Amino acid sequence: MNFLNDLLLTVIKGLYSVINNYALTIIVFTILIKVLVMPLNLGSRRSTMKMSALQPKMQRLQDKYKDDQEKLNQKMQELYKEEGVNPLGGCLPMIISMVILFAMFYALRTFANEQLVRQFLTLYHNPETDPKTLVEPFLWIKNLWMPDTPFATFLPDVNSLRMVDYTVWNQVSANLAAAGTIPEALGFAGRDAMTAYIDSVVVPFVSSDVYAAHLAPMAGLSNLRILFWSITIYAEHNGLFLLPLISMGTQVVMQKLTMQQQMANPQQAGSQKTMIYVMLFMSLYFCAQYNAAFALYWVVSNIYAIIEQLCFNRYFKSQEAKAATAEEVGI
Repeated sequence: MNFLNDLLLTVIKGLYSVINNYALTIIVFTILIKVLVMPLNLGSRRSTMKMSALQPKMQRLQDKYKDDQEKLNQKMQELYKEEGVNPLGGCLPMIISMVILFAMFYALRTFANEQLVRQFLTLYHNPETDPKTLVEPFLWIKNLWMPDTPFATFLPDVNSLRMVDYTVWNQVSANLAAAGTIPEALGFAGRDAMTAYIDSVVVPFVSSDVYAAHLAPMAGLSNLRILFWSITIYAEHNGLFLLPLISMGTQVVMQKLTMQQQMANPQQAGSQKTMIYVMLFMSLYFCAQYNAAFALYWVVSNIYAIIEQLCFNRYFKSQEAKAATAEEVGI
């Protein structure tokens, strides 16, 4: 998994060196990945359609051999072989998509951590710098590496910086020192040294006039209670919660389109309904809690999947129409 994370991160950085815009880089990268796995998705769709067409025959076998499980399994395997169907053929693209999804999550979280450390160290050593020149904006989002919500600041806060591994601090500071942005690199020997640095350097600077003004909450909107959570809406918030909402909407549409393929199989349809709620929760949680870059990847991935499903629908309908016409004329 680490190899895949590093590979994706390397590809993203390579694309950025050409495109020079991280949001556009993520969009292009997402489309490239989807195009590469499209043949697998097409094969999965064919497999799903064949399995749906076999449902009547499978049901007859289940009724006939309901008291002999061994015989039923044998006859089912014979049916699959005769019809040229792999019952697991539709699973591979889903597995690959999930692996890529989690690899992208870790890759973009790693990259976000690097960017947040870079932003903090640059501002700390150059307090006269306008903070807005250090972040990566995208449409309504001020900083692509922070969550797209009004409950997050556009500059990295102390909690965000504490979550970063000490090796990232060392690596980023070394790069900044080599570029002359900061006077010297950090050399943390371990997490304890990083924690001491955050307590003695980061916390006081974040509380200073230079930084604290950008972390101020809106008047009367600090420590709001929603069920068990305490939230704050910031005056210079990072986003409007649009990407998490769009991710939910596109996730539902995508899952609904996928379900339509499996209506002939009640068992699959039932599991798909469960998957809708699971993926809906996942999309909201990850896109609201983590950086907007990952939320952007999720949304673009869903939109592409919706367009792909619609194109597949048209393609298979045209194929069915051609087959029906050929049968009528006796070809």
